[in-house]
Amino acid sequence: MNIAFGHSNMDMDCLGSLVLVKKLFPDYRLVKSNLIHPVARKVYNIYQDYFNFLSPDDLKDETIDDVLIVDTCIASRVKEYFNNFKNPAAAIRVIDHHNLEDCDIPRAQKEGAPFGANVTCLGKLAMARRIKLVPEEATIALAGLYADTGRLIYENVCREDFEVSAYLMDMGASLKLVKTFLESLTESEQIGVLNQVFLLVDNAIDIQGHSILITCLPLDDNINGLAAVVDKVMEVENPDAYFAFFSIPRKNTVLLIARSQKAKIDVNKLLQPYGGGGHQAAASLKLIHRDMKQFSEEFRGYLEKSLKPATRARDIMTRDVEVIKEDVSLLDASRFLEEIDLTGIPVVNAQGSVSGFLSLRDIMKGRRASQMHAPVKAYMTRNVITSDGYITMREVERLFYKHHINHIPIVEGGKLQGIVTHGDYLRYKRNQGILT
Repeated sequence: MNIAFGHSNMDMDCLGSLVLVKKLFPDYRLVKSNLIHPVARKVYNIYQDYFNFLSPDDLKDETIDDVLIVDTCIASRVKEYFNNFKNPAAAIRVIDHHNLEDCDIPRAQKEGAPFGANVTCLGKLAMARRIKLVPEEATIALAGLYADTGRLIYENVCREDFEVSAYLMDMGASLKLVKTFLESLTESEQIGVLNQVFLLVDNAIDIQGHSILITCLPLDDNINGLAAVVDKVMEVENPDAYFAFFSIPRKNTVLLIARSQKAKIDVNKLLQPYGGGGHQAAASLKLIHRDMKQFSEEFRGYLEKSLKPATRARDIMTRDVEVIKEDVSLLDASRFLEEIDLTGIPVVNAQGSVSGFLSLRDIMKGRRASQMHAPVKAYMTRNVITSDGYITMREVERLFYKHHINHIPIVEGGKLQGIVTHGDYLRYKRNQGILT
């Protein structure tokens, strides 16, 4: 027998990958995990006859020839399967979008690429073989791809994710059904926990310049779909990272669910020393015999030591800043801006300190008043929004939007050190996976 399976607690990306395995490798029997993520559970319940899954217990006394593992390369996440079948020397092939250098499955033949979703790895194979899907198969696969890429807006999204999405749409995938499948907050217990968590939410704390949200909530019992609650809080509060602690005293258990929207905060790596794991942007951890309050305080200290400092204005600012003096005429200033191809420029006084800012809009006011020979200081903006170089990108963004400005002069010790422009900020955002 040849078998294929994904990681324990199968999620939508895992389920979507197995749909494509069924088409690509029809001689393989699919095996489901004993645990299924609540979002994937809805789809599994609808299509379980189509999948015709075996359970891990069905593998007992079976001799397995070939094994295909999708959406994980970590041995601990698939041990429930290997504990149940004979022939430990079976050929093993792993197709995964996670870091294959972390693979610890013995003898595994590894393939894949760091796409946003594992469905994309299988989808590329299906496209190359010109595999035809029925609309239901395409819809399940697209739901898996959308789940792991945040509907194609997470930072891990690649061109290939869009290509496979287009292929699945061409195969008849239904966006309406995908949206229905990915609705996460559907149970009253989830809504109740969400309301309790929001009562606990305080201002995010600053750790190494990052905006970090931490909450601790005791529960009477484990509740399915806690990850969806965390996702909703993350969406509403918009911190750089969120660490949600849940304790279940009756079971002596602490759960930690982590989310990040910054490349510098890899929650998968942060949780690994404690035995947790997942993705760079989403990971979880379960601990037995730990006190939640004590562990959360320990973990906060661990974050203080482990997080890399956030990118700040001084890291992205333009250092060689053009300036203009107060007594230069508007006409000369206009010509200078045209020559250096800028839309605005800091104005300095005789002592070299920033005293204002001149924009094309200011020059237009002088032109309309026929005052182009007036000095710059007569028309410049005097209430200049400046900052030091230590403000974070979140604060840079806030200043741009709050004051409707395109430039922030960086001043330290009374002297102009640089300037952060919209162009600097947008370059940072485009390269955020590298810089942050």
